[in-house]
Amino acid sequence: MTDIEVTRDDDYATVTISNPDRKNAISAEASEEMAEELRALEHDAGVRAVVVQGDGDAFCSGIDLSGGMDGKSVIEELETGLNAIAVALLRMEKPTIAVVRGVAVGAGASLATACDFVYARDDAVFGWGFTDIGLAPDTGATYVLPRLVGVRRALDLLVTARRVDAEEAVDMGIATETFDTEEFEDMVAERIATLASRPTLAVGETKRLVQRATHRSMEEALRAEARAQDRIFETEDFAEGVGAFFEGREPEFEGR
Repeated sequence: MTDIEVTRDDDYATVTISNPDRKNAISAEASEEMAEELRALEHDAGVRAVVVQGDGDAFCSGIDLSGGMDGKSVIEELETGLNAIAVALLRMEKPTIAVVRGVAVGAGASLATACDFVYARDDAVFGWGFTDIGLAPDTGATYVLPRLVGVRRALDLLVTARRVDAEEAVDMGIATETFDTEEFEDMVAERIATLASRPTLAVGETKRLVQRATHRSMEEALRAEARAQDRIFETEDFAEGVGAFFEGREPEFEGR
């Protein structure tokens, strides 16, 4: 049975997939719960970054089919569960951070790469093994992966189902950084603190601009940037950032 645990620490929240006996395979029920928790965190003004991790030495080994499909069709199961998680992560107007220890495979790899920042321990392994069991990819893999690594590399990973270690994942753009096991927790804590301290509204606008840029012409992208700047100019964080710049100090953003 998969549990979804949500904890809060200062100005960020951590969502933990907990099913360590099955390398944190995520059940249909748990995927729906996780999607609901992520949507709630999106609207929680006290949360300025969201961390996703697995319990123990694995991130997530994919969907847990041992509990069956609850009488739902495949489409229904995905739309209310794993796909809803991917949508929540991709659309969240706060930094989302995957902390990957050990395996992130199948839907687990898709969930990790749906996050904005992916920090991989040196034993991390990523793999989209859908074709190994005769399935096509899901959980946004065919949307996210080509944008990270390009079409040819995405096809290689999705069709051959080969696995990628932490170092190659960084080289390919699947992961942001990798750290040795001994320093991993401290380095990730530093990264999370930095990301949670950034101006939340400006981060949200930046995410939206980058995600939509591939569908826009240069002129459309420039207009979108101008509209985003116009909205940001009215925020308290912008006033704080400018004030700190002229006063020669570090800004203290509040996410407003």
